[in-house]
Amino acid sequence: MNDDVDCPYCGKSQEINHDDGYGYVEDEAYEQECGECEKIFVFHTSINYNYSVNTADCLNGGEHRYRKTNTFPKRYTRMRCLDCSHERQPTANELTHILKGG
Repeated sequence: MNDDVDCPYCGKSQEINHDDGYGYVEDEAYEQECGECEKIFVFHTSINYNYSVNTADCLNGGEHRYRKTNTFPKRYTRMRCLDCSHERQPTANELTHILKGG
């Protein structure tokens, strides 16, 4: 996240001060003093969401594509689907293979 803005008075770049969570609520006006010209300006926060999408054939009748998680100690390893992130316990054979370094 870029927290730099230009002062509306002098145009110098300013880093928004978020000490103790200040300035993170939408629909509120926040005040900040410019470090260059020392004038107080107001800023508003806008939160944007970005999404990425992937196929998940396992949610449409296909098989889950499980891979072991990178867990320490290894006995707590889980199996996680590469497509939908569903997790399950490894089978006895899978766990034996994992514990042997596989």
